Amino acid sequence: MAKNTDKDRLKPAEVEAVLRRSAQLNSRRWGRLRQESTSVSTEVVVKVAEAAGIPEADVRRAVFEVSSEKAADPMNYHRTLLGPARMRAVREIEHPARETSEYLEEVMRSEEGMKLRYKSNGASLWDTGDTVGLMRRALDMSGEKPLLKTRSVELLVEEVEHDRCTVDVIADISNQRAEYISFAGILGVTFALLFFLAGVQNGLFLLGVIPALAAPLGGFRLAFMKTSGDMRRSLDWLLDAAEKGPPREDTPNRGNRRPGQIQSLKPIPRFVAEQKDE
Repeated sequence: MAKNTDKDRLKPAEVEAVLRRSAQLNSRRWGRLRQESTSVSTEVVVKVAEAAGIPEADVRRAVFEVSSEKAADPMNYHRTLLGPARMRAVREIEHPARETSEYLEEVMRSEEGMKLRYKSNGASLWDTGDTVGLMRRALDMSGEKPLLKTRSVELLVEEVEHDRCTVDVIADISNQRAEYISFAGILGVTFALLFFLAGVQNGLFLLGVIPALAAPLGGFRLAFMKTSGDMRRSLDWLLDAAEKGPPREDTPNRGNRRPGQIQSLKPIPRFVAEQKDE
């Protein structure tokens, strides 16, 4: 029986990379075969992760997060036609959790114009606020504040070590997806009705009914893809700001003086009135 050497052992980061890559390959294989893989219970996942050196608490938390995301963005015809409406970005940064949370809240409030709705233990929920915020979202055509057009934004800052934390940002753009679906449906039905009325006189126009229904949907699908891309870039910018941290104030140059030592002042020259020669 062959003995396990150090070369056969993997570090935790390598285990994570191998498991992620294996899941991707398995997903592609089942996608090519157009079959559904068998379901796996949570207990089996816990045992497999335990064998790989992953604690049970982390596994169960990951299962909970995946399940909660599916519940928040279920598979429906909106998601089938345009795509998912929840954008997520996670990054581990080298700053204390409390300092990072306070700084991100200030950025969301001052630079993005969002309103705080809920806050507890490093987690906060933000939205556009009252009617004035909704009007700002509707009238803002500059595209400089994409987070203002979301339904809500969730911030979660958790401490990993003493000076390290994990920032998790989730943006919900289901409101924009619903608007795109509505506009596409209205335009599609309008164009299809025109072709149908023309087809009453000439049956050749009836061939354009289905393309008239599908064309607006294709256009709004591209528009929603662009919106999703802008939202992901905005989340990355928010994480970049968290990683950079709040601006530091420049301390005055003390020279060779110790902290608390007062700099000696030069004596002020005495003023002597000039005497005029008589």
